[in-house]
Amino acid sequence: MYIVLAGGWIRHWETRAPRKGYPMSDSNNVTPQTTGTTAQKAPKSTGLRQKIFNAVGWLAFALLAPPVLTMFKLPQLQALITTNIGAWGSPLALVIYFYVILFLRVFFGSDQRYTPVLLGYALSFLYFSIALDIGFMSWLYDLAHRVPFLSYDAMSLIAGVVVIFLSNALSGVKKANWIVDAIVLALLPAGALVAAGIYLPNLLGF
Repeated sequence: MYIVLAGGWIRHWETRAPRKGYPMSDSNNVTPQTTGTTAQKAPKSTGLRQKIFNAVGWLAFALLAPPVLTMFKLPQLQALITTNIGAWGSPLALVIYFYVILFLRVFFGSDQRYTPVLLGYALSFLYFSIALDIGFMSWLYDLAHRVPFLSYDAMSLIAGVVVIFLSNALSGVKKANWIVDAIVLALLPAGALVAAGIYLPNLLGF
């Protein structure tokens, strides 16, 4: 009899005592405690708007086609645009449209750092001004063409496009700083342009 009573008391105590790892409560319902591990958050989606503006930013390069073709002695497309819409279709206007769309991509796209983008766009505009005779920047065009290794329009144009691509790539690198931006966007392309202007003409027979 005593054994039966003792067994019943032990079973009653087990139902009342809190289990290890569970909080004590007035009811028999128990809830598990957190184990110290936090749930990982799902990565944020870039969103439809960012994807659209990223795509539009790359399509903006089509605006450079008319002045680039003119640089290669194919002025028909530029002449057609200028004839139809006048000064709104001039090479200067097309370059302005190009940068306006790029800035829309910066502010509404997925870029995370503005310093390399702004620096890259400013430097690329200088390269484009050397390659293309852009209205009020014609003084820089004439000055650059007095220097032998800067007088090759195609090389300056390629340098400008490369700088834009690099600036867009650096905009997504959070750990980079302004020193890295200056080296990658200013020093390396300028050095490559000078080296190409000195050595490539002899190799390619320009």
